[in-house]
Amino acid sequence: MGRNKIEERLELALRPAERPTLEEVLEQVSTHGVLRGPVDWVFPAWMQYVEYATQEIMKTFPLSEEEKRQLLDFRDAMKRLLREAWMQAKEKLAALYKAVAEGTYKVEGNKLYASDGTWMYTKVFVPRILIHGISALARFPDILKLPQGKLELFQLGWRASDEGEING
Repeated sequence: MGRNKIEERLELALRPAERPTLEEVLEQVSTHGVLRGPVDWVFPAWMQYVEYATQEIMKTFPLSEEEKRQLLDFRDAMKRLLREAWMQAKEKLAALYKAVAEGTYKVEGNKLYASDGTWMYTKVFVPRILIHGISALARFPDILKLPQGKLELFQLGWRASDEGEING
């Protein structure tokens, strides 16, 4: 990917964006299965989707007070993680954009580096940065009330889908 293309993609990622509407978020998720766009649109969109999903779960499933508390704690943890990732992503993208715009970047292998050490994968289908140092512990309530064996089969599928390419 050449300098102009990298700069263009970073400009798109950092361009100002209005807060997404719930309708826009649901359309993107139902049509594409993902949310893509400027960093200031994507992260608020995910937070909005987490809030929407939480409310839908509370309307759909009979939850005890403890399960409601767990669900709301889970929602709050997800939104906090998204806020922290948003700030980190924005800082890294801004540092990379500045380096590319000023010509102070370098490319080694499949990574683009800014002079401050910030880097991103570039020679992949979707260029990406890594987010580090954020975590949370939250319990998602057992809303399906499935027997342990069936629940483990779902979890096995989720675990397999979470495994991905670590090094780009």
